[in-house]
Amino acid sequence: MLAALYTDEDMSALVATLLKSRGLDVTTVPEQATLGKTDSEQLEIASCLGRCLLIHNRVDFERLHLQYLNENKQHSGIIYYCSSKKCL
Repeated sequence: MLAALYTDEDMSALVATLLKSRGLDVTTVPEQATLGKTDSEQLEIASCLGRCLLIHNRVDFERLHLQYLNENKQHSGIIYYCSSKKCL
């Protein structure tokens, strides 16, 4: 079974469209009407929806993941995506 995904607002709409065309269960920030929410709020929303959060900004979400660990909280996963070699 594939993970259900929630794309962060800085993720291209094309990425979500392409993933959906491949049969993946994807929802987006605009679809959830959560534009402008903080990264922390987006991770919480993804967790409440039972979805992995698909992101570009690794550093911010690394911090949030560590914060979740320190607070013994759980989330549904964070998937970092980058389409260029600069991101590595």
